[in-house]
Amino acid sequence: MKKFEKIFLYSVLAILVCYVFLDDGNVESKEIIQEEIRARSIVIVNDTGQEVIELSATNDGGGVIKISSETGNIAVWMTEFEDGSGMIAINNKTGTPVVFINALDTGGGMIGIGNKTGTLIADMTEYEGNGRIRTYNKAGKPFTGMGSSDDGGAIIIFNKASKPSVMLDAWRDYGRIGIFDEAGIQVVHMNATTDGKGAIGIIKGGLISIGNEAGNMVACMADLEDDGILVIQNKDGKVTSKLP
Repeated sequence: MKKFEKIFLYSVLAILVCYVFLDDGNVESKEIIQEEIRARSIVIVNDTGQEVIELSATNDGGGVIKISSETGNIAVWMTEFEDGSGMIAINNKTGTPVVFINALDTGGGMIGIGNKTGTLIADMTEYEGNGRIRTYNKAGKPFTGMGSSDDGGAIIIFNKASKPSVMLDAWRDYGRIGIFDEAGIQVVHMNATTDGKGAIGIIKGGLISIGNEAGNMVACMADLEDDGILVIQNKDGKVTSKLP
């Protein structure tokens, strides 16, 4: 066989082999890739062999994705709950969850932030179809809250017993500030009225006082034995007027 004929024959054979490989082999490669995607677990390692990404099925039939740091601590965890909703957790460098993103059983969503021990200190969530933001102390008790409803919005400050202490709201189409005692019972309110006027009220007794620049009280309106009293003093503290 001449040299030219050999080159021609080998070229044709090479083209046929490539065609078969690209045609039939492509189907085979698709089946291999499909088989890998349908595996129960896929693990990706870095250059040192450390597992950094894991995709696997859970025992209850769901799925989970774990992303680890080079030290082996899980940095990100994405999974699902038994009710079919999803959750993402982000951990700090010690492996403690500090950020949470998940769906609620109400159908809404929630974002939570934890401190270095994992205790929830702030969250933004859905509440009865509306939005709510809360902050907590390191013991996990709520201290501030801000929320909205179909009728308006409110900002609440809680005491150490998690009872409302101060509230600023607009539930009644006008503004109101409420102050509460340690049991969470309102004792003072300042608000606008429906006719566009202003009002200040003291509930369960109390007093209203005015001081001068030196900090000395010069006027006082108070409850005294279930009756009202009005007292005016000069700068030296001497009573100049009194009713009744």
